[in-house]
Amino acid sequence: MAGNLEFIKETINNTYRATTLEVTDCFTTNYDVYAIIVNGQTYNSTAFQMLVRLIDNTGTVITASEYDYAWLQLRSNASFNEVRNTAQTEWNRPFNISDLAPQTNQGIMYLYNPADSSSYTFAQSQSASMNDSTSLRGGKFIGVHKVAEEITGIQVYATSNVFEVGTSIKVYGVK
Repeated sequence: MAGNLEFIKETINNTYRATTLEVTDCFTTNYDVYAIIVNGQTYNSTAFQMLVRLIDNTGTVITASEYDYAWLQLRSNASFNEVRNTAQTEWNRPFNISDLAPQTNQGIMYLYNPADSSSYTFAQSQSASMNDSTSLRGGKFIGVHKVAEEITGIQVYATSNVFEVGTSIKVYGVK
């Protein structure tokens, strides 16, 4: 993959403990590959999931059972674990989440051909987080949205209202 990133758009949370963040109208046919960088400032004392859904060209968040994925969680204090699912309503855990409050979680996702209406949209990501004061977690993720349609945005949401003010999602085109 080429190495030049061209900044396209950013969303920064300015709501106290939000549940959902979206970046809309950010994918076009100008790029085949996009990099999405999540800097998740979170607050919660128990573990929760960070989930991703895509947004179609009508501005609708896609909630149908069209997502397949697999992820590997790399834990420093326990065995690694792996999950695979098909026909889901979102991508589960493309970005790691911690259960130590407050904490910063970092991740990058690459989306392939999201604006191509004749192709599935593919994703891969990796992330890192702190689970407690003594253990780290890394994550690897692959996913596919199994409907050929034009995707123009992305939604990142959690199972709890945990996104602190300052949480950001940045979208870059990859040249």
